[in-house]
Amino acid sequence: MCYAIPGRVVSIKGQIAVVDYFGEQRTVLNDNDDIQPGDYVYAQGGILINKIAEKDAREILGFWKEKFFELKKIDAQYSKLHTSGEGELLRILQRVNVKQKLNNEEFIYLLNLQTKEEQSLLFETANVVRQKEHDNACCVHGIIEFSNYCRCDCFYCGLRKSTSQKRYRMTPEEIISAATYAVNELGFKALVLQSGEDEWYDEEKLVTLVKEIRKLNVLIFLSIGERSKALYKKLYETGARAVLLRFETSNKEIFQNLRPGTNLEQRLDLIRYAKELGYIVATGFLIGLPGETEEDILNNIMLTKSLGADMYSFGPLIPAAGTPLEKEPLGEKSAVLKTIAVTRLLDRKAKILVTTALETLGDNAKKEGLLAGANSLMINVTPPTYRDLYIIYPKHGKEVKKAIQETIDLLYSLGRAPTDLGL
Repeated sequence: MCYAIPGRVVSIKGQIAVVDYFGEQRTVLNDNDDIQPGDYVYAQGGILINKIAEKDAREILGFWKEKFFELKKIDAQYSKLHTSGEGELLRILQRVNVKQKLNNEEFIYLLNLQTKEEQSLLFETANVVRQKEHDNACCVHGIIEFSNYCRCDCFYCGLRKSTSQKRYRMTPEEIISAATYAVNELGFKALVLQSGEDEWYDEEKLVTLVKEIRKLNVLIFLSIGERSKALYKKLYETGARAVLLRFETSNKEIFQNLRPGTNLEQRLDLIRYAKELGYIVATGFLIGLPGETEEDILNNIMLTKSLGADMYSFGPLIPAAGTPLEKEPLGEKSAVLKTIAVTRLLDRKAKILVTTALETLGDNAKKEGLLAGANSLMINVTPPTYRDLYIIYPKHGKEVKKAIQETIDLLYSLGRAPTDLGL
């Protein structure tokens, strides 16, 4: 399985390296002292991960030389407008095509589009922008959900401490073993280590995890919720380089109603601090919370951008059984797809994740997300023993190698290639 293509370093200035992929160049952060121009490397998420021997790189690139340009042609075919609009919608999208900045009223108009024909034109326009800004590059990350204990009591989440579900904690040894399998056997170059806010994993345990998993030459994403700034600093110093920490909603009233005992400003402060430390930051929100409006969604997108997010992560509300919101309707797929598209228009260079939550809303949801302007994916590589116990939304239960192959087949069918998206 291949989720990354090696590139050749063409220049280094300070901690910034430029990596070439068949004539396309990406800017990445480099904190490896032994990297020199001319070296072949792997990069993920805008971070240079490790050096690869020239002989091995050339062998891999031999396969990709023709495949890379073949995929670009397929992507180009998908990145065209096949539908036509009229009136206000056409006027707004024409402004997008000439790179004019839209105002809030125009973005709200797009978020309110109702007909499939109108939405299709929005999605196609967003996909064209994605292709112009990022070409056909697409990141694929693995995710290990290592604990479903959580100290929080969020009204929508199946991990909330008040539920009576069966709990589990993977031992540090199990987590390291799962990561080793994901990297050495499945080929991942980036892993998300995700849990509820479980303080059983103290500084000593988390430092050990990061230190050992970093030896695998993989980008480590931390998704462990609100922990102390001192801990995040320590984990960065140990080798973690990315953080997934969503703020869920910019609406303070909704936040306070659905997340008792937590504080929005405190969460935002931690996200900003992670950015200051040098982490690659993935953040975002839920779509479909009770009382939420299109204005809230736009504010959520704009807040994500203002935080300097390196990756946008948002998905539908999927109320879990046993939570106060269990009778609320699911977030609508069309609302998520419109949010992906509007985000692409608002922040043309954004890296936008198709969340695993979106994938639960239909067999084609992953494909539709990519064709609405997204350019990043995650695949669940949690060991089967625990995978179904991490109940934040229903799992498909697919065997991991089958899920991987289906994802690779989908990417190739759309013309997407696993080159790094850069900074």
